[in-house]
Amino acid sequence: MGLGDHTARPRPGPEPGPRQAPRPTRKAPGQARGGVALCLAALFVTPAAQAQIIPTGTPAADILLTKALAEQRIFLTCSALEPQTHQQILQNWQRDVTAASAALAAAKVPQDAVTAFTTAAMQENLLPAPDTPFEDIRQLCDSQPDWATRYAQMNYTLLEFQLPQALQ
Repeated sequence: MGLGDHTARPRPGPEPGPRQAPRPTRKAPGQARGGVALCLAALFVTPAAQAQIIPTGTPAADILLTKALAEQRIFLTCSALEPQTHQQILQNWQRDVTAASAALAAAKVPQDAVTAFTTAAMQENLLPAPDTPFEDIRQLCDSQPDWATRYAQMNYTLLEFQLPQALQ
């Protein structure tokens, strides 16, 4: 078959004509949903959290800190209706933030960068604003149906262990 051989093949899909409105799709478990989650998560960013982190001087550390904040925003938001789970996630996150702050200080990261991270990592800066419509929160959590499994399997960024390596 050469470049000039254009045999007509039927196109898959509907016949030409008016287009139907796109139907919402759900991805299969395990497929990437990062784009949707990040877009929805951006809706929930409070003004205090918008600063996020100030560069630490180590790009790998900056990536870990940013990733951890995004993951914990999902975990804390989606667990909010399960008080025991939410409290456990919050306690573990606070412990991880304390360890991360110590690692940043030990690596002589500027104090304003450490403060910016700890501020962005506060619960009130990770949870949606109080006036966020419940439907928006539901969409965020629906975009991450495996959040509880990922958390239970510790399939997320653990700053206590990963950040010191990134700062070396």
